[in-house]
Amino acid sequence: MRTSVATLVLLLLGGPPALMGQEATDPKRIATVTAGLGNTMGWLGVQGERYLARERLSAFLGLGYTPIIDQGDPSGATFALGVRGFTAGVKHRGFLALSVSQLFVENTADEDRRRLYGPGLEAGYQFASRGGFTIMLGVGAGYAPGMPEGQSAVASMVELGFGYTWRR
Repeated sequence: MRTSVATLVLLLLGGPPALMGQEATDPKRIATVTAGLGNTMGWLGVQGERYLARERLSAFLGLGYTPIIDQGDPSGATFALGVRGFTAGVKHRGFLALSVSQLFVENTADEDRRRLYGPGLEAGYQFASRGGFTIMLGVGAGYAPGMPEGQSAVASMVELGFGYTWRR
């Protein structure tokens, strides 16, 4: 009885031998390109991501455009950069991202139009099919130094992107 319980515990913790062998032959992620919206995409834009450390880390760069939402808001090219740490998984993975991105646009009464960047932390989910189709979803918060007195410098962050992941 003790031997069968110990064997069961080892199988549950270590994974079935067939799955362990399969994981070693799965193609590894190399890079992902997504398009969508959110802070780490440059608001409306694209994002390129390169995987490191056995796919558990990545570095990304987002380039996008900030449209005019309210009359007088600043608009134009926007960027973001950061790193992500991923959970294990072949198709489905969670992540934490640390980035620097645009958090606020500001239109003050004295015509001082600014776009405020700052660091942010985001938690999210990545789906990357074996065929390459990829979805990125994330939410988080960022801090924008330089906000006017009396206004909160904390901003919410979002990410929604669709794209392709290359594997080898």
